[in-house]
Amino acid sequence: MKKLVSVMLCLALVLVVFAGCSKAEKEKYSDTKLIIGYTEAVAPLLEVDENGKATGFEAELFRKIFDSVKGDLKSYTFEKVEEGYELEKDGGFFDSKDKEYSAGLLLGVSTNHGTFNEDYSFTDPIITNRVIALAKKGGDRTSFTEFKDAKVLVVSAAAKTAFEKNTAIAGVCKSVDEEKDINTALAKLDKGEADIVVTDEFSFMPTGKADSYTVFEGELDRIDYVIACAKYSGWKDSLNEAIFELKSEDYGKNGDEFTPLVEKAFGYNASSFDWQPSKTK
Repeated sequence: MKKLVSVMLCLALVLVVFAGCSKAEKEKYSDTKLIIGYTEAVAPLLEVDENGKATGFEAELFRKIFDSVKGDLKSYTFEKVEEGYELEKDGGFFDSKDKEYSAGLLLGVSTNHGTFNEDYSFTDPIITNRVIALAKKGGDRTSFTEFKDAKVLVVSAAAKTAFEKNTAIAGVCKSVDEEKDINTALAKLDKGEADIVVTDEFSFMPTGKADSYTVFEGELDRIDYVIACAKYSGWKDSLNEAIFELKSEDYGKNGDEFTPLVEKAFGYNASSFDWQPSKTK
């Protein structure tokens, strides 16, 4: 009997612990908390660990601008959603009374790739990743017209996708190989083992070697990252204005806080944000 009572008590304690966890999990959603959705593809803009701690550029950006855009909201949380999640329509987040909530914003969205719900609106492009090509400085190959018979190394998934789509260039090369590491690819370029490297700026610019190579004028692709909002929610304009103020030298005590934030996250100024207060869409 004593053993049975002990087992029952242990079971009861386990159930209480799990019930407490479940309630605590649910209670983090409320009418005063903004749910910011993100997908697996959002890195390196945002990373959220197993404990829910968010790091990266967009985590830092929201930390700095939330007070300017929150209205009656008191806090926010980053929550992973599936590809195709529809803002303010697909729910999936519940409070302790089983009231359902939806994500109000979606991060890491590229307006020139994929398809999106027609009811979305977007901030102006915040971060841009360009797919570029480069060769040894002083060499014969200096532009996208000089891929004929070239030995090409392709670095990064974004570069591979853009390169393969451009059949006019990809089809005239002598050889095309993939390389995972940008520094290894550049070393092979230096040794003459490759003629051209095709990569993206997220990979290349942090190496600090932009002046050591001839970077071809133009680009194979341009990936603009924005924040997606429900069209009539009012988020787009308030986010644009908050980022503008963060970037402006005329607001706040520290001048432009936006550009240093970008450079810290990406190793260079990867921002293309150019919204102006008079600009309307």
